[in-house]
Amino acid sequence: MEKEYQITSQGSLGLLALGHVGLRKWREVVEKEKIEIRNSSKENGKKSKK
Repeated sequence: MEKEYQITSQGSLGLLALGHVGLRKWREVVEKEKIEIRNSSKENGKKSKK
C-alpha cells in the first residue's frame, strides 16, 4: 500500500526521511511554484500597462 504525501515548498522532515525521492519531489514543487509566480508577475505587468 502506497501512502500519499502532500508536498509543499516549505518541505518537511518527512520528505527528508524519504531520501532522494522526497528531495526530488520537493524540488519539482518548488520549481512549479517559481514558474507560477513568474507567470502571474508577467500577467500582472501586462494588466498594469493597459
